[in-house]
Amino acid sequence: MRETQMTLDRRLRAEYARSDADESVFANEPWERLQANAVVYSAAHREAWLFGDCQIMVNGVQTPTMKRVDELLGEVRSFAAQAMALDGGADSATAPDRMRPPEEPDGSDEVASDESDGGTEHLPGASAASFESESHESIKPNESLIGPIGPDSSVASDESSSRTAEPNGVGQPETEPDDPARNLIMPFLRLQSRFANRRGMYGYFVFDGFTDPTYPIRSVPIAPGDEVVLASDGYPLLRPTLTESERELARLRRDDPSLIHEYRSTKGFVAGQESFDDRTYLRFVA
Repeated sequence: MRETQMTLDRRLRAEYARSDADESVFANEPWERLQANAVVYSAAHREAWLFGDCQIMVNGVQTPTMKRVDELLGEVRSFAAQAMALDGGADSATAPDRMRPPEEPDGSDEVASDESDGGTEHLPGASAASFESESHESIKPNESLIGPIGPDSSVASDESSSRTAEPNGVGQPETEPDDPARNLIMPFLRLQSRFANRRGMYGYFVFDGFTDPTYPIRSVPIAPGDEVVLASDGYPLLRPTLTESERELARLRRDDPSLIHEYRSTKGFVAGQESFDDRTYLRFVA
């Protein structure tokens, strides 16, 4: 019995040591963490809370949420891609430009909205959430809940693993032959994660297991009757309806598929995919 207990003690100590080692990886290598952002609407408080770079539009007025570091690295990738194009005389420096544009949306897939009567689905006292992952190619409305937020909240969020689906692609393969300009900024994408949940010019909020509970969160007041749109950053040109937002996304994919001109991003569209990032869209009347 004593030998059995000693063996168990050794195993427990080994497990604790392994757990500490695993935790140190996430502490020292932040790009390995699971990461998520969200925008939350609270009917009780009559306001929305912006956790990260998810988007909000109230009565057609959008609140800017793009991170400063994303703007910077998007500019650098655009610079590198255009410089490569001058050398090679082709667009092979970025994502393929010869891609079939997706079909124009017909409005039948509107989420929580109805354009025909100018109104939207009212969600009194209800919770609604939609998660995204890098492999999604279509809208996945209200499939999961971010809980426990409360019975009076609506949520649009993006959730990703920085190993496989981080929105800026930190966890993407080190070599992406279709986008050498992106490969050039990959070391900076890794450095970007050092600013997660830090204050300052390049700091940003993210749910990653190391979140600062005192981090200042932007809130947006919402009055009864306001028309509200909550969305992830997969809609770079957010519009008051899903149909319009999808139409702008299709136009962007046709006119600037590499995302180096009109909308400068850290990655572009990929052949065979409808979008360059995951999409979540929720519209309702408060």
